[in-house]
Amino acid sequence: EETRPLVSLVMNFTKPTETAPSLLTFDELETFLHEFGHALLNARFGCRPGWSRVQVKPYIFFSNPGPVDLDKYRALAPWQRTLAAYSGVIANLLWAGAGGALLLLLQPENGYVQLFLWMFTTLHLAEIVSYLVVGSIYLVSDMAIAVQEYPRLRLPNIAAGLAVTAVYLWALLRVPADFRVFAAVWNLLTVLSMCAGRIVFSLLRGRAS
Repeated sequence: EETRPLVSLVMNFTKPTETAPSLLTFDELETFLHEFGHALLNARFGCRPGWSRVQVKPYIFFSNPGPVDLDKYRALAPWQRTLAAYSGVIANLLWAGAGGALLLLLQPENGYVQLFLWMFTTLHLAEIVSYLVVGSIYLVSDMAIAVQEYPRLRLPNIAAGLAVTAVYLWALLRVPADFRVFAAVWNLLTVLSMCAGRIVFSLLRGRAS
């Protein structure tokens, strides 16, 4: 008898209303794909029951992947824990590259397609910047894990983050004028929320421990 694995996907998505269905916001989609990167690596290293099990707690623009088998996670080699910490940012980088490639290849004329691809690309870059720059200056979340394992990664993280920041700002300036202000404001609020949220929750976690 064939037995297929049963997996679940648990996310804190926007709920439907009486007049509109539940659709993903730009940030929810970006957050899902970031956490999906963590899920793949944690599953590969045997720390998660299934690669598709992702849990994002009800934070605003920031999240916490789970569940992870902490005993198995602690037993991993340092390089494995470090790679698992970077896997979300790596996923962001790959998706940002895919979004940018589609913009270059398709050069869409439809305004909705343009808006989606530009927001998709810039928000993934925003996530990378928030982690590599801010997350390495004030050590929080994934970058705190990486630097704890390999302290010398801190400066390369910041340098790489600054390089991505240059690309990020260039991309924001290339956003079509019709929705450039919208994209800039959304990106700014997202970056501020992610950075502030990680710092606040890191401080609260530190006090609790």
